[in-house]
Amino acid sequence: GIITTGLELWQGEECAKSYFRQRMWGTMTMVQNVMLNTRCWLKHMALNHSTGLDQDNIKLRAAQGFEAADYVVGGYWVWSKLIE
Repeated sequence: GIITTGLELWQGEECAKSYFRQRMWGTMTMVQNVMLNTRCWLKHMALNHSTGLDQDNIKLRAAQGFEAADYVVGGYWVWSKLIE
């Protein structure tokens, strides 16, 4: 689901190059990006208006493994109690 899955940046524009293979959704990094670079974060989170897929030159993918769904934003557990 949208709440329980982290999204990682696999390809992005220049403003987000430092976040390669880091989460753009579901962590405190997301909150930091929203506050410090809102325009860049929104551009990377938006879908292509005509296809509904990633925008050109931007790829966000679901994080993999248990760490992708154990905690979200700031330590709120989602599935960690069951994973442990």
